[in-house]
Amino acid sequence: MPKDALDLEQVRRMATDIGLMRLSDAHLEALLRAARAAQARRGQLETARLTYADEPAHVFSLADHGAS
Repeated sequence: MPKDALDLEQVRRMATDIGLMRLSDAHLEALLRAARAAQARRGQLETARLTYADEPAHVFSLADHGAS
């Protein structure tokens, strides 16, 4: 495992930092598995050639109901 690999205590601290203080150990273990999977997938992404244009754009608009 890499030296920066997550463990359950790190996940518990991260969850507490974002206000998730009532997660059970089972929830924390699921979060740990998800975080490890995300790290592994992120490590496989080819990012050297990505530009800002490759970022997803989230566009929102509000309907204009005649307000001026």
